[in-house]
Amino acid sequence: MLCCLVLGMEAFPAQAAVEIIPDGQPAAVFGQGKRLVRVSIRNTGDRAVQANLRWRLYQASSSTLVPLGETRSWRSVPLGAAQTVVETPEVDLPQVRGESAFHVVWFDGEKKLGATPLRVFPEGLLHRLTALAGDAPVGLIDPEGHFRPAMAGLRVEELKEAEDISASEARLILTAPMNPTNRVAGLSAAIRKKVSGGAGIVWVQAPMRWQPERLPSIYLLDEGTGRVIITSAETVDALAESPRAQLNLLRMAELAVGKAKLEWPADSEP
Repeated sequence: MLCCLVLGMEAFPAQAAVEIIPDGQPAAVFGQGKRLVRVSIRNTGDRAVQANLRWRLYQASSSTLVPLGETRSWRSVPLGAAQTVVETPEVDLPQVRGESAFHVVWFDGEKKLGATPLRVFPEGLLHRLTALAGDAPVGLIDPEGHFRPAMAGLRVEELKEAEDISASEARLILTAPMNPTNRVAGLSAAIRKKVSGGAGIVWVQAPMRWQPERLPSIYLLDEGTGRVIITSAETVDALAESPRAQLNLLRMAELAVGKAKLEWPADSEP
């Protein structure tokens, strides 16, 4: 009898188990529209399966999840044994007034698979640059157009030559990453002179093919009565689409014009 029972069990393979793998930190996206959301789906079983994915959006508070709208079908995703796939479905997000927490909860049919946490931000974060710039426009050095789409609607003065930088009345200047072939002639000298006169500058450096030592992602230099914040391009990557990149740029602009300062690390609580 025991032998037959064992044989009977072997006739049925282990059940496939589909789950959502959470990312290391919640994705940051803008609200009010369809946004692409990255989701990792894993089949932990030893046989192929079709996952009929559905999702529902929930707004998160400190203690509750409030459902928004109905559960929506997405599509069927084939998964091989022990396979993980990464998908980027579109999710409809509401307008928000400030940073808000949401969860996209995923289902296979009626079975809950897991959730994708989101930090959702209002559009227009970079409008705060106008206040930081004071009465003058924000100076923009951007020969390759990396920052220009994100700055639409702001009062901006484009600076294309070293002479433009020297003559500008801008108290806040943003320098976008640029390849050596597009680098403004005399840029370093013009920026240094502007900083010594009291301007605040955020200078984003393009990746270099060779560098004798790795520089920190962000560092600052004081010159005269001004300050330049030097950072690497990855801190503001995909500026027009990324709330985190925009918040990074705002924080650096605040440091550059003296509206924020670096703080000593706090002592840990016993």
